[in-house]
Amino acid sequence: MSLRINLSASIQIKDAQIAASSVDKLDEYIYKTLQLALREAVGTKSLDDILIDKLYINETVKELVTTQLSSIGIELKSVGVKDIILPGEMKAILNQVVEAQKAAEANVIKRREETSATRSLHNTAKVMENNPTLMRLKELEALEKVADRIDSLTVYGGLDGLMNGVVKLT
Repeated sequence: MSLRINLSASIQIKDAQIAASSVDKLDEYIYKTLQLALREAVGTKSLDDILIDKLYINETVKELVTTQLSSIGIELKSVGVKDIILPGEMKAILNQVVEAQKAAEANVIKRREETSATRSLHNTAKVMENNPTLMRLKELEALEKVADRIDSLTVYGGLDGLMNGVVKLT
């Protein structure tokens, strides 16, 4: 797998005479030194570790390069990972992983809500079991919902037939 990391570094020339006499092409030397240090820092870590801990890379590169650059009159002021660019197929895989994690989290929330609703229904049933008046109110609520969907209703037996004969729970 290929991985592209953009690194930013800030340097200060402390001794121009030593820097000029030590290396032919100063900018190339600094670039290669930073690149090798970056490869060494990244080479020992997994992709997950690299993505999670950019600070580790910054500190490791700085640690590896500071002494080398000091020896030629250059001070490394700062170094930092700007971007970590993954190849297309790796992005797709990581997106699938994130999508699966989000689906799993949503599933846990859904199950928690279902459990809560079931617990609430159970508690309601317990209360209604010991309270016939409350039970009758629930029956009437159910009847009201059914009646909302009916255009016309003919009841034989009067009000008593409506209240006692239409809905019976045994």
